[in-house]
Amino acid sequence: GTGRAPPPASKSYPSFSAQASSVKFRGISGSGLFPPPSGGIPQPDFSDPKLQIKRDPAFYAAAAKERAAKLASGQALVIDDGLTDLERKQRKTQAEFLTGSAKSQRDETAVIGDIDAPAFGGLSADRFQLLFISVFGLFTLVGSLANAKPYV
Repeated sequence: GTGRAPPPASKSYPSFSAQASSVKFRGISGSGLFPPPSGGIPQPDFSDPKLQIKRDPAFYAAAAKERAAKLASGQALVIDDGLTDLERKQRKTQAEFLTGSAKSQRDETAVIGDIDAPAFGGLSADRFQLLFISVFGLFTLVGSLANAKPYV
C-alpha cells in the first residue's frame, strides 16, 4: 500500500451541548414560564370576577342536542328578509301592487346572465397561467444570465 493510515473513526459532529446544559443561573429553575401547578411564575388571571357565572353543563348539553336535531331534521335554511309570509307570497303573485320595503328593489335590466370566461388562444385559464409563468420565468432566467461575466 501507500503506507498511510486510514482516517480516525468519526465521533459525530463536535458539540458542546453537555457543557451548555450544565450551566445554571441563580433564581431560575429552568422549568419554563408556565410550568405545571408545582411552581414557577403563576399565570395571571385578568377575568372580572363579577362577570363570571356558574355554568350548568346539563343545560349546554341539552342545547347542543337541540341544535343537532334541528340540523338533522332536513329543514331548509331560511334567511329572514323582514317580510311577512303574506308579503312574500304577494311578491311572487302581485309584485306591482306592493309598496315600501315589500316592493322589490332589484333592477332586472342590470342582470346580464352568465359571464363567459375569455378565451386565451384556445387555452383554458389554468393552461394559460402555466404558459404565462413558464414564458416569463424563461425571460427572467435569460435576463439574469445576460449580464453575467464569464470566468476568464
